[in-house]
Amino acid sequence: MAQSVERIQQYLIEVEEAAEDIISDQQEIISLDRRRNTNREALRQLQTKSTGNQTSAEKNWICIGNMFMRLPKPFIAESIEREQKQLDTEIKNLRNGLRNKVNHLNDLEDKQETIGTNIKPLSQEEWKAVRKALGN
Repeated sequence: MAQSVERIQQYLIEVEEAAEDIISDQQEIISLDRRRNTNREALRQLQTKSTGNQTSAEKNWICIGNMFMRLPKPFIAESIEREQKQLDTEIKNLRNGLRNKVNHLNDLEDKQETIGTNIKPLSQEEWKAVRKALGN
């Protein structure tokens, strides 16, 4: 009897840990996506703020951590774009890992695999082939 209770308790712990792992990944994706949106807004602001008398060497203020620094506009834009690529990669990796974690949780709960979790978008080459086949 005690062994049965321990087995049930261990099963519940495994399910709870898997669910918490999924939730923490989802929260991380949301946090990274907010940062990505903020960066996109900053890039757009840099582009629209330029006037006719500004040169490419003009410096703008940027907040890095707890410091404000005045740096050249091209350097700021390049840094933000580099961070955007890094954020895109991190979000993509988390989303791909999330699929496996959800399937693992479904296995633990003895549920069917979630339909559509392994769907991947068509690449540009595949889209070109589809358009060509349709005559567009």
